[in-house]
Amino acid sequence: MEETIRFYDSPPLKEPYLVAGFYGWSDGGRVSSMTLLYLLTKLPSKLLAEINPEPFYDFTVRRPYVSYKSGAIVSYTMPKNEFWYVEEVGGRSLVLLLGEEPNLNWLKYVNAIMYVIKKFGIKRVYTVGGLLDRIPHTVEPMISFFINNENLRKEVWMLGGELTNYEGPSSIHSLILYACMNEGIEAISIWGHSPIYLPFPDVQTTYHLTKKLVELLNIELDLSGFEAESKEFRARLDIEVQSQPELRRLVLELEDEYYRTRRKFGYIS
Repeated sequence: MEETIRFYDSPPLKEPYLVAGFYGWSDGGRVSSMTLLYLLTKLPSKLLAEINPEPFYDFTVRRPYVSYKSGAIVSYTMPKNEFWYVEEVGGRSLVLLLGEEPNLNWLKYVNAIMYVIKKFGIKRVYTVGGLLDRIPHTVEPMISFFINNENLRKEVWMLGGELTNYEGPSSIHSLILYACMNEGIEAISIWGHSPIYLPFPDVQTTYHLTKKLVELLNIELDLSGFEAESKEFRARLDIEVQSQPELRRLVLELEDEYYRTRRKFGYIS
């Protein structure tokens, strides 16, 4: 495992939880990455470890990023998968993973995550995802939950979360939940549904998902600034919709679809 993970610290952590988010296929509306970046910005996090990118990416598909200035190379950046830790928040420690869904060797990649989970005695895992969906921005953002242990069902319901059915292509989130289930570790995957017409990061859905996550983690975090940013985002988007007749028609169509189907009990996404 030394070839796969590089550790920068080995702190004693207090009954830690892990929160993981990923760039890539499961980052619709940038909900996953923005949630993790927000937590990393607002919490006193320190770098814990990183996963070596070499075994996990096809660099002809996901090319590294290079920067030149006046013809001279300045930087060369590979995909990053970094673990950060917060010594104590809400009475426990927190580990944050911001990574990029791999192209290759998924089992080895998840084994690396599981190694960190076991090394630091992580008690529960949360993964955060985002998907583009047929939902308008004019309703409360949809947040879906998936669990790997029946004992978590009541906890999600108490939070007002939707537990939905799904069958189809998998993300790295599902493999993490499955691996945790096999090790007896509780895991919850939280997904924010972003409108399909958004060409930019979805601040509104990210805020609502982050609010749910903070409640689940039982930590105190001032979200007032984020809430204000979400409302400003919504106001700007309303103006944009009104100025574009085709977009306005699409939003009206999605509103009608939402109230006819998704507000009924038992809706399955």
